[in-house]
Amino acid sequence: MAGAARAALDAAAALARTGDRQRAREHCAAVIFEAQPLIAAQAELLRAALYALLTAHGFRLLSRLVLAMSGTTLQVEVLPACAGPIAPPRQREEPGRTIYTLDPRWLDRLSPDDMFLRHWCDALVAQPHRHADAPGIAPVARHLEPV
Repeated sequence: MAGAARAALDAAAALARTGDRQRAREHCAAVIFEAQPLIAAQAELLRAALYALLTAHGFRLLSRLVLAMSGTTLQVEVLPACAGPIAPPRQREEPGRTIYTLDPRWLDRLSPDDMFLRHWCDALVAQPHRHADAPGIAPVARHLEPV
């Protein structure tokens, strides 16, 4: 089942890369619904899920997956299109949630083996599940430029 889930997540990411983000989000939702226990247990599958959700702009589902895995509420904000250097992901803590601010150009350049995804995945796997009302630990404290 893990192989099928990985293939479906890879297909969802490919759909998102062609511009069909809605269908990609639908595929992600179906896979996560069926395979969440596997995703939570296997770092490679989790990273594939994070990558597919980010490329598909499936931020609500991403937030639910992070909440289920860590007890941390996550909010994603995408910056308006801007000029200048591509900004790496930024995070800030607010009471009861972590907010990630993402540059849309960074999202466009995101790759499945990105260091940001690796570190975030490692942090999620290492965190024991906490209650949603417990103080949150940011998933990743590093601001990394994509490879």
